[in-house]
Amino acid sequence: MLQIIFSTIFFALILTGNGLSQEVPYRLDNIVVTATRTEVSLQETPANITVITSDEMEQKGAMTLIDVFKEEPSISTKSYSGTVKQSSIDIRGYGEASPQNVLFLIDGRRVNNVDISGADLAQIPVSMIERVEIYRGSASVMFGDNASAGAVNIILKKGEGRPNITAKMLAGNYNTFAPSLSVSGGSKKFSYFLLSSSYDSDGYRENQNLQMKDIFGNFSVDPFRNLTLNLKAGHHKDRYGMPGAVLWQNLINGTAKRTDASTPDDNASTEDNFVDLEAVVKLQEDVKLSIGGSYRNRHNASYFYSSGVFFGFPWVSESQGMGRLQTYGFTPKIVVDKPLYQRKNTFTMGFDYYKSPTTLDSSGGFTFFGVTTPSQTLADITKTDYGVYANEKFYPFDNLILDIGYRVHKAAYDSAYRDYVTPALSTAYRTHDQKEAFRASINYLFSKTGNAFITYAKGFRFPSTDELVNTQTGVITAGLRPQTGREINVGARWNPFERFGGSLNFFQSKNDNEIFYNPFTFANANYEKTRRQGIEAQMNFFVTKDIKLGIGYSYTEAKFDGRQLINNADVDGNDIPLVPKNKFSSNISYSFNSFVANLIAVYTGDRYAISDQLNDHRKLPGYTIFDLNISYKYKALEALFGIKNLTNTKYSEFGVASTTSSRINLYPSPERNYFLKLTYGFGL
Repeated sequence: MLQIIFSTIFFALILTGNGLSQEVPYRLDNIVVTATRTEVSLQETPANITVITSDEMEQKGAMTLIDVFKEEPSISTKSYSGTVKQSSIDIRGYGEASPQNVLFLIDGRRVNNVDISGADLAQIPVSMIERVEIYRGSASVMFGDNASAGAVNIILKKGEGRPNITAKMLAGNYNTFAPSLSVSGGSKKFSYFLLSSSYDSDGYRENQNLQMKDIFGNFSVDPFRNLTLNLKAGHHKDRYGMPGAVLWQNLINGTAKRTDASTPDDNASTEDNFVDLEAVVKLQEDVKLSIGGSYRNRHNASYFYSSGVFFGFPWVSESQGMGRLQTYGFTPKIVVDKPLYQRKNTFTMGFDYYKSPTTLDSSGGFTFFGVTTPSQTLADITKTDYGVYANEKFYPFDNLILDIGYRVHKAAYDSAYRDYVTPALSTAYRTHDQKEAFRASINYLFSKTGNAFITYAKGFRFPSTDELVNTQTGVITAGLRPQTGREINVGARWNPFERFGGSLNFFQSKNDNEIFYNPFTFANANYEKTRRQGIEAQMNFFVTKDIKLGIGYSYTEAKFDGRQLINNADVDGNDIPLVPKNKFSSNISYSFNSFVANLIAVYTGDRYAISDQLNDHRKLPGYTIFDLNISYKYKALEALFGIKNLTNTKYSEFGVASTTSSRINLYPSPERNYFLKLTYGFGL
């Protein structure tokens, strides 16, 4: 971490000059909707929220959505496949279970899958994103299930003004090629934004290829004075390889390369389509009714092949799976922005309904001694969520905001498992559960450019479908309980000077019955108690009028809390695997006329590998990554050249520990690579 600090200071001193900025470095008037599902300024939100705009994503060379989060304090990224596919983010230290604890939304619509895979970050092209809002902390009150660690709301671009066409082309290492074309425009009554894009790359490792195609549309029309109709639709299709892990010891002794694939034949594909329609009716000047409905249809196909030798005899295992997920959503809400006792007041109340029927058809065979044992199963499982929520935002004084929210949420499961080879193993299962969430906060606006808040929240998470029912065997996880948590946040944002601003946040959360996968029993279970606490800090300031420096730091402590036995060992006080305690980032931006340069540095601390709840393996080492981006704009043409992993650091975001030996399997991340992006836009 010292390397990154000294590099930041050195680079800033080289570029230092004279002049004052006319723009504040830390904007508190940014509009966010994630905190209360209504539009409010960042200063009025009692939570640690980061807003990342499309311009910032472009300048920092974000090729896919996973790149957007790499600088953010208390957020770590990981990927099984080494690409944006099968990738996820972790907010505040949930480790392996982070995909089920972080909720992703597109303009407020849930996009998490109901199984353990979480959200598919590959389905959202960066060119379609207007901004990303990252909410750290429990957001269960406003959004329900999966938001126990936080929520990420992706706001899509809208068209405005005269018709405009923008063409982009990105090319880079590993035969990466990604063109896109967008058309946008709008008037007072109608707006549109359409995007067609593709992405093709061989990947850093063998069998790490990824091909994606996307078509997105965002339309808005005002047919009447008090009515607005919003329509969003998208089509995503991809195909990708799954290279598997490389044994750490083999990398050390030179018997394996970082680019090797342990599963050179495994592959998968996805097709995802959605449509989202919302009608917003202004019942009165200060009362709005929103009625939203959505439909999603997702198809997955996967193929796995493995072979080996057992006591001198060869064996072969082959399997393939076909999955279909449909999601029906209905999300009406009403917002009353009307004074109460002559004081500013906003009341929001809504109902969330999601029904997600899932079908998984699996077949395969295991061959040993020349004898093949076939398998063929069909698993149908439907998860239905019902949630009612209300939030009151009241201003007893002009500079003091009281915020109180409540939700009651029910989740119902209905599953049927059929084994066509051994019908006696077929099962059926139904269950349901109900939980409540609560949030209360005090937000003090101590100046026009600063606020301080304290928030207490209670949240929950229900089991995902394949945590509750094993879709491969039909075995039901008896006694698996919903996860509940309590959390407190204390924070402040302040822009005290024209050239300096930042935020500081302290948090502590305690969970009961946290859901996890026990690698010793090969079953899902509940941790009795866990505890997380930490600090998140961000600073932004202008060194000169042309040089902007951003620094972020987070300390995250995630522990087992209380006596808990895993494999007959007490893990009380142990670290939760795959959670780095320290993260430091810096971003130096230099702009001169049409020229902009960004040097980004991120340090991620060491952490235990997945499945190492006993903390008896060596840690995955920390690493520092430098990215350099240089852009130049000439009239309607913009060129961006980037180098990722400038110092060619050899690192792995992700690793899995063996439960029977000291071995650790690694998923190596890419070494130094380059890309060039050209953008040309013109009006009609």
